[in-house]
Amino acid sequence: MSTLRLFFALKPAMEQSVALTAQVAPLIAGAQPMPASNVHATLCFIGAIEQDKLDLLRSAMAEVRGHRVALCFDTLEHWEGPKVVCATASRESEAAAALASAIAKAAVGVGFSPDIKPFRAHLTLARKFRRDLSVEYPQPLVPATHMNSSEFFLMESRRGEAGSIYSAVDSWPLYD
Repeated sequence: MSTLRLFFALKPAMEQSVALTAQVAPLIAGAQPMPASNVHATLCFIGAIEQDKLDLLRSAMAEVRGHRVALCFDTLEHWEGPKVVCATASRESEAAAALASAIAKAAVGVGFSPDIKPFRAHLTLARKFRRDLSVEYPQPLVPATHMNSSEFFLMESRRGEAGSIYSAVDSWPLYD
């Protein structure tokens, strides 16, 4: 039986992702840039599941009622441990944190074991980054990226020749 590698996320509009990746491109020379189509804010990482468990996960998410999420990514950070460059939000979103918690709780409730971490709003923009000491981190991200999400996504991660490829498997609405 085949397995799927899954996570839940919020996604900026494609034009926002394209603009953001172009904006940071000059600062990440030598790193592996994130394709604009892969840019997302992870809510909950589920991990590998058997294909036949997908409908169970989808059913659990159909019961999640979250509020629309507004995030302002206004800072560019370098995270040394994972060697990534991220756009981060200086103000956390209660709606996003509550949504991440509700998703994890629903997944656990039907027998999954997600990687439960406190939600921290970030968009990974580059991997395998070696810091250029002439560039200060954190630094303001100007212009900031304002993301308004009216849905959340179940995403699949697959390995491609140039790195991971993320694609939406399903989505659910968020409410006012």
